Amino acid sequence: MLDQTTSSRVSLAGPAVPSWARELAPCLRASRVVGVVDNAIANIDCYHGAGAGIVTAVVPSALDLSASGLREAVTEVFGLVLGGLREGGCPHPVRMWAFVPGIHDSLAPGMDRYRVFNAGRYDAFLRWCGGAEVFERTLPAASAVGHSGDSLLVSALGVLTPGITVDNPRQIPAFGYSPAHGPRPPCFSRAMVASLPIGTRLLVSGTASIRGEQSVHPGSLESQLVESFDNLHHVVQSVKGTSQFSLEGIETARVYFSRAQDRAALVAGVSARLPAAATVEYVPAWICRPELLVEIEATFAPTPS
Repeated sequence: MLDQTTSSRVSLAGPAVPSWARELAPCLRASRVVGVVDNAIANIDCYHGAGAGIVTAVVPSALDLSASGLREAVTEVFGLVLGGLREGGCPHPVRMWAFVPGIHDSLAPGMDRYRVFNAGRYDAFLRWCGGAEVFERTLPAASAVGHSGDSLLVSALGVLTPGITVDNPRQIPAFGYSPAHGPRPPCFSRAMVASLPIGTRLLVSGTASIRGEQSVHPGSLESQLVESFDNLHHVVQSVKGTSQFSLEGIETARVYFSRAQDRAALVAGVSARLPAAATVEYVPAWICRPELLVEIEATFAPTPS
């Protein structure tokens, strides 16, 4: 078990959206249960706030779905979540989270559950965006990690106006990955500048030790942590427009880690690199690639002029 001792700025969260997002849309608007595929159901909860909405879908017993069933279920669930944002008056998704059970389990030759999940997500965004040619300017920031339960959970934060996507020059856009990472690539932007009710924020996707499209520093937690922060730095430096950002402007971070014994080292390494006022959540999770030990997502306030 992980050490669950917490302090005022360090906490241990479960498979749910981070606290900063929950605070933007705290009020439950509606709940419903819908059929998805292969007798699977999805529990849909819609939350709202002033100028923001969160829709969460949970598919119980997702581990029982076949590869084709999971792909179809993911496509349908993403459609339900994105459609729920539109129906709730906050139609522009700027941040998404997915928690995938048994993320590394093999479901078909050459296809683990994450690759099947990616195929379903790709199908959903093809429908939502109207074609892959607009992914570069429309896909929200996102994170997708594995957890030890049996439910698939997908959440989306939507706002009133479209966000602005941000790339990382050190990495190939995730939606442009080669077939080496699966028949359909992951669909998300590296980051998105969003107009939230609390002001403009840079929302950075789950960021790990990946250069180009390849994992680097397998087996070395410290090197992966350094690489992840290098990627965060390059993302914030790539923002164009009137708002500028820096690592000193991190307000919140969520650190996913796959090995219980790494928590203490991560707390020390992350704390040394973040401003003292930043709020950090540490979440035990399986990263989307087995060789990756840590993944960091973050929110940034603009740097004062």
